[in-house]
Amino acid sequence: MSSTRALMATLLTAALVVYSAQGMLVPVLAPVTRLVGLGEVDLGAVMTLSAAMLVVTGPWWGREVDRRGVHAVLVRGLALATIGSAGFAVMTEIAAHQELPRWLVLAVFALTRGVLYGLGFAAVPVAGLTYLASTSEGAAARTRAMGAFGAVQGVSLVLGPALGGLAAIGGLLLPVHVAPVLVGATLVAVWLLPAPERQERPERERLGFRDPRVLPYLVAGASLFLGLALVEIILGFLVQDRLGLTDAETARVVAVAGVLIGIGFALTQALLAPRMPGGPRGLLVVGSLVAAAGYVAAMFADSPLTLLPAMVVIAAGLGLALPGYNAGATLAVEPSEHAAVAGQLAATVGLTYVAGPVLGAALYSLDDLAPVIGAAVLSVAAAALAATRLSRPA
Repeated sequence: MSSTRALMATLLTAALVVYSAQGMLVPVLAPVTRLVGLGEVDLGAVMTLSAAMLVVTGPWWGREVDRRGVHAVLVRGLALATIGSAGFAVMTEIAAHQELPRWLVLAVFALTRGVLYGLGFAAVPVAGLTYLASTSEGAAARTRAMGAFGAVQGVSLVLGPALGGLAAIGGLLLPVHVAPVLVGATLVAVWLLPAPERQERPERERLGFRDPRVLPYLVAGASLFLGLALVEIILGFLVQDRLGLTDAETARVVAVAGVLIGIGFALTQALLAPRMPGGPRGLLVVGSLVAAAGYVAAMFADSPLTLLPAMVVIAAGLGLALPGYNAGATLAVEPSEHAAVAGQLAATVGLTYVAGPVLGAALYSLDDLAPVIGAAVLSVAAAALAATRLSRPA
């Protein structure tokens, strides 16, 4: 038991570091992009490519977990993420000090930050969810485990950008160079950790995305995360246009919103979700409805004092729903299918972050509240699906 707890603690710490290292770049990505001669569309293309790698390779990493084990997959993923982030840092340093062809900088960014980092990063949630599912039995224990992993993601939403902002005081490119060091240090720590004993997994038919046991969870989760992606991409514009704030005021409000969302997301998953009755199904229903209420409140917000609480409500709702999404899907399949379903869960989230930003921006061009309305509708749809298509807890 002690070795299991030690490995779980190491896994959660590794996830925290990797997610935070990714978040470190948030405060400097825009100015760094312009510094090396690229534009907003170029940055968006690289980020979309990185998210697409999660969609494409999530199921593949799941199969690799079955073949090679959680430890081996985590090491390989962290190695790829380290190489990708280090390559991105090197090209950024070179392009910042000498003029290079735009196509060359974009191509290297796409390869390093898009393909290699995206491929390696995708291994982390797949390995993490698989291990947590395989070491927890029953809905309550599974929800606690998934809540802990989700809480780590929530903390990283705050910790990563904060570390990036502090590092940027020492130079605009410092966060870009620190990120691969953190990921590399995590790689070494995980590599030195003794590999856990692998369970023999029987050969079986590949788990499909349309498997009726998991499809309702995937659709409900996709609806929730797509709604969040719609709003995330336009939040700054929404704050500035609807509240009539200056650039500096908008930046401060968005920064505070990010901190509150991260804290609410983490605390809800770690403290509230494991204590909620109704199991994964109940968490999905209640969490989706709470998120929908938050989006509705955001539609009528006319000042930061009304908008920020609405964002906290949204974060709390998603913080309740996410453990239900992860725990419910893994409980719906056999233990030998945990890795496969973990890959599907990760790929589903990645897919929403490929489509969401483009769709959110398009909706905003039609009406500034259209993305928020869309998010509310998607959240209600997720609640209805969970209530009608998922089985009640035993």
